[in-house]
Amino acid sequence: MFKNRDLTKRVGWSLVIVMIYVLGQKIILPVIDPSVAQASLENRTLLQTFGVMTGSQFNLPTLFSLGIGPYMTGMIVWQAITSLGLDSIEHLSQRQMSYIKKWIALIIAILQALQIIYYIQNALINFPYLGGGKTVAMILVGLFLVAGAMLSIFLGDFLAQRGLGGSSLLILPGILMGLPRMLSAGWGKLTYNLTQDHLIIAGIVTVAVLFILEGVMNAERHFQVQRPMLEGDLKNSYVPLRLLTAGAMPFMFSSSLFRIPSMILTTKNMQESEWGKFLLHITDYQTWAGVITYALVLCFLGFAFGLITVQPGQLAKNMKESGEYFLNIFPGDDTAAFLFRRFSIITMLGNLLLIVIGVTPLILAILWQQPGLANYSVYFGSLAILVSITDNLVKQYRALSQKNNYRLY
Repeated sequence: MFKNRDLTKRVGWSLVIVMIYVLGQKIILPVIDPSVAQASLENRTLLQTFGVMTGSQFNLPTLFSLGIGPYMTGMIVWQAITSLGLDSIEHLSQRQMSYIKKWIALIIAILQALQIIYYIQNALINFPYLGGGKTVAMILVGLFLVAGAMLSIFLGDFLAQRGLGGSSLLILPGILMGLPRMLSAGWGKLTYNLTQDHLIIAGIVTVAVLFILEGVMNAERHFQVQRPMLEGDLKNSYVPLRLLTAGAMPFMFSSSLFRIPSMILTTKNMQESEWGKFLLHITDYQTWAGVITYALVLCFLGFAFGLITVQPGQLAKNMKESGEYFLNIFPGDDTAAFLFRRFSIITMLGNLLLIVIGVTPLILAILWQQPGLANYSVYFGSLAILVSITDNLVKQYRALSQKNNYRLY
């Protein structure tokens, strides 16, 4: 008999929900030709890479193709809104904020569904009812995609309440199954052949990078906090700032942001114009200009997502309201400025590590004239997301498994 039945139930529910999610990504949508749709999407490497990073599946239109991608993107949008410190936002109840998050996710799901429909329009089959035609088929596919996205959000919420890992656990199967693709064709154009020798090298590199990521993503700096209203051990506290304040988020969106110009410049006239050539040159990962641009993108995302996560101003406000302060630092604006300075320094160091992890493969690919090595850049990003998810899962599992061991006396 298990000592912790709650933990056993949570593990069981987590396995069931993940199985349902994976099964839903295998249910092909109606009124489409699967072979034509797959051919239309297989060259959308950037879209598929983004799908792997966010728990979506864009190889073939299925019920859960959008997955929890809209919800994750919506959460980032919501965090950016809350970081503005608007009074109207702060006075919202948890229930109201939950509804707003869902509406943001719904809007993003609709936009992503329209994008998928645009890509697979040649694969749509005329619907025999309601007047027929492809217009009805487009509407049906869009409804299925959006409904699948909202059902995925429901499954993620259910995991948060009764399972382990929350919504992020739904990303885990896609990351694990997508690792070979990230390594062999991460950037889409150049293939890294997975021969026996290459697999051995990849295995050694993977172990080393996982070891580095595990240490780096858990490294943090503690700042001692004074709590005069409390006595005893509770008086000693600190504010932790992680070295990678943004976690794995920069890797999740860096390739998509980096490749935006190539997605926009689709016509020959646009590509051959002076500004078109310039944009394509600085976003080509096979050039030194592209390497520098990608490094800047990682730095920007590391700082932006880190600032949204930490929110120094809000943190300083919360400390002032609870009567906490740093030694020799006045509460309020001085504390906010102190936190922002420390955040900037720590994030700068963390961004340097992001650059080393994400850009080194691109540099080696140019120096050694082995273009396929550039795929390691996207592959390392997938590993970073994998480490982030598993760390969160392990910590939650340990906390639940040990909660019955605590004794007051």
